[in-house]
Amino acid sequence: TTPTYSNWRSRQPDQQWSRKFKTYQNWVMINKRGYWDDTHAGFEAPYACNYCGKYIVVATHVSWDRAKELCESYGLLMAKVDSLEDNQELAWAANITFGPEPEEKRWNNTNWIWLGTEEVMNSTGQGSGVWQHHDGTELKWDPVWDRKEQPDNWTLRRGEQTKVAFSRINTKWDDSYTWKHRPFACMCPHHACHYQGDTIST
Repeated sequence: TTPTYSNWRSRQPDQQWSRKFKTYQNWVMINKRGYWDDTHAGFEAPYACNYCGKYIVVATHVSWDRAKELCESYGLLMAKVDSLEDNQELAWAANITFGPEPEEKRWNNTNWIWLGTEEVMNSTGQGSGVWQHHDGTELKWDPVWDRKEQPDNWTLRRGEQTKVAFSRINTKWDDSYTWKHRPFACMCPHHACHYQGDTIST
């Protein structure tokens, strides 16, 4: 298709010839300010996909609070999972980021993805056993927790297990300490399509 929009840098495109690549500049790249430049197909650079799923999984390892901040700084929300279908779509998004087969041991932090779900604390600052999303909205389904005794609300000197992490291995949930550094999931406030099985539907 023919693009209906462009934002070229001054005097671009110039389609220069490269002795190294033996091609003209017939491809487009964009800089951090949003300006376009023509370049060579052999030039290595970060890339963007035309992705329209609900969730975006970020591989950077951060604490739960930092993950929430980063999602919001991207103009997104920390992921809210409200159904089995949502849970499956999150697993699909995680596979895009990491690949389908986890290579680390079960409890390695790379295998756990922060979700935007947390425990409601009571008046004494202890967990109430009630779980909700980070924005105060209700958790609308009964997720499958990783083990029968989960959530177990273990407490250490550094705090209680009050945040939720999603397992890449079995797609189940676990309550966890907010300070653990893990990958995290954001979601688009509005999206045009969903993952269904092996396909994306609008």
